[in-house]
Amino acid sequence: MVVQSWSNESTLDELRIAHRKQEIVYGFIRSIKEMNLPVAQPDGSTVVREVPTLVVALPDGVTGYCPGPDFREFNIKSFHRFVGQRDAFVITKLDLEEKVAFLSGTKANEMLADQLWTELKAAEKAGTLSEKEYKATVTGINTQKGVVHARIQGQDAYMFRSEWSWNDREGIDAQVGEVISVKVTAISYETDLKMIRISRKQTLTDPMKFLEQIKKDDVIAGKVVQVSPEHGIFVEVETGVVLKGTKPRALEEPDVGDLVSCRVAKVDLDKRRGRVILLSYPQGKRKKKDLGSFLFED
Repeated sequence: MVVQSWSNESTLDELRIAHRKQEIVYGFIRSIKEMNLPVAQPDGSTVVREVPTLVVALPDGVTGYCPGPDFREFNIKSFHRFVGQRDAFVITKLDLEEKVAFLSGTKANEMLADQLWTELKAAEKAGTLSEKEYKATVTGINTQKGVVHARIQGQDAYMFRSEWSWNDREGIDAQVGEVISVKVTAISYETDLKMIRISRKQTLTDPMKFLEQIKKDDVIAGKVVQVSPEHGIFVEVETGVVLKGTKPRALEEPDVGDLVSCRVAKVDLDKRRGRVILLSYPQGKRKKKDLGSFLFED
């Protein structure tokens, strides 16, 4: 059973205006339903077929229906990953007899992409390409290549792992469907394959600016985040700022998680790094529990 898209004339009037003006409307994909709908053929004719259809919750309690083939400009094997996501649509048809509003995601995304490219080309010409922030929806993550795929206003974009965070040690913790803030760092439109490179890092405050506030021989607090026989000691002195640490012989060996006081030995702003010397454990040394101690407890 198909839920009617509208229930009163005032709502229908609003839908008619949006349809006539081809306004972009936003809605949440509620579910996927198999429906018998007319499908356009290469020769211009239409054939009624059962196709997966996105059931979309639009504002003011309106339910819209977007045939799967008209959701994206490319083939999609499964639409279930889009359930619960917000997307853009254009009303393509109002079936007054059945009271059903049909939608197109493809057309809406084409319109948004055209607007985006006009804006990006103008910004590139003015030298302001990377100034504006955009909302991007994560569409995929290639962990092997370290690439995040996203979509901005109907246009696919990509980001290298190095542009996810200022902290090189931080992994990509994005989820498909998550909306993130990004800036556009480069565009390519000379060929049919348009490309947009983006950066999440550029929307975040560079934690290394903390290095500008400290100088040699300053005493600062930090937390030990790595102790390695091969790489040494690393201390986080500010969120996202990890410096190499050295320990005097007289000081007990640190453990990950220890709070330490340190003296700044070196700051290199150009290389975005520094070095500290551990002085003490101001809150005491963390006690490591002996896993076999229960054998000797009274």
